[in-house]
Amino acid sequence: MSAQRLNVPLLILAQACYLATSMTSIAFGGLAGGMLAADPAWATLPISLTVVSTALVTGRLSGLMQRTSRQAGFRLGALAGLVGALVAMWAIYDRSFPLLCLSSLLFGPFNASAQYYRFAAGESVAPTEAPRAMSYVLLGGIAAAFIVPAATGWLNDAFMPYSFMGAYFFIMLVTLFTQVPIALLKPIEAHAAAATDGSTGDARPLKEIVRTSAFIAAFVNSATGYAMMAFVMTATPLAMESCGLLPGQSASVIQGHVVAMFLPSLFTGRLIERFGVVTILFAGHFFFLLAFVLALMGIEVYNFSLALIALGIGWNFCFIGGSSLLTHVHRPSEKGRVQGLNETMVFTVTAVASLGAGAALSSIGWAGMNMLTFVFLACAFAATLYYIFKRSRSSETDPTCCSS
Repeated sequence: MSAQRLNVPLLILAQACYLATSMTSIAFGGLAGGMLAADPAWATLPISLTVVSTALVTGRLSGLMQRTSRQAGFRLGALAGLVGALVAMWAIYDRSFPLLCLSSLLFGPFNASAQYYRFAAGESVAPTEAPRAMSYVLLGGIAAAFIVPAATGWLNDAFMPYSFMGAYFFIMLVTLFTQVPIALLKPIEAHAAAATDGSTGDARPLKEIVRTSAFIAAFVNSATGYAMMAFVMTATPLAMESCGLLPGQSASVIQGHVVAMFLPSLFTGRLIERFGVVTILFAGHFFFLLAFVLALMGIEVYNFSLALIALGIGWNFCFIGGSSLLTHVHRPSEKGRVQGLNETMVFTVTAVASLGAGAALSSIGWAGMNMLTFVFLACAFAATLYYIFKRSRSSETDPTCCSS
């Protein structure tokens, strides 16, 4: 085993830390905002500011990592998250809503840096093993799904009467610990260069790259997959509440969804290596279709639960498949710009979908939302067909498929 291969378990640990902080900030950001804001209408502003900050910083961090190293960007992101947690604790102690908003802006760079953990894993192994390595990194989400509720519940009780301070203390501990696996990473850039065929080539204009069918398929599948998942998942607790179901039931449904998002990562990479990325993207489309059909069939707990499980699997296949295909789009000299652009656009589309979920639910209802998602699914399907058509015209094989 080469030294760089040891980066994969380290990045799984870093991903678990990131997702633990992300889940915590989403779960408690709105509650803390509602407690501190003068007007309840501003309660979700901290969460929205994190989304905006992430979208603004993602591309710049990719450029920084291209000029310096992956580790430098990861360290900077985790440091920003640590400072953000400290500012949030201060905000709760001082009962200051502006300070809470400032802390939310600082969480953005940490979220942005963590989007590149999977790419770093793919660069740490041989190109034929990259899909599997990128898939494994997402396994960190399983640990986060089970650790966060227990840890934040205990710490919130321990810090009373300062409501929700324990949750941000948890984020502080986790972001501090994130520096450990990052510090242990072996240099990635030299290994990534050595793993290529030596023809790095000059960097092409970005407009030339984004017009390729491979980039379009990679971006559209990643973006629509993330958007469909966020759009439906964000509205699920509200929809279940309006159907007369209990909060505990919606919590169980969301937890099952989170596990379904990340558990397939045990084998998604191997499936891509065996059958190629196109097959896995189509499988993701099928699970999305299944999720929407199940949601439209009824409003019982099992309808929500099965739909959200299928939604999680569909996201996993489309997101990992799109990410895997993206690594074959760019040359080493282009990865900073291409990955940065892709992540910025994916996160922007996802943010719009997530922020619009509440308004869509109130205006067109749960059934209308699930019917609307067929438009997103059609876009992903069309982009994949376009990639197949262009690839067949140029007599190319699936670059992610080892068996062909």
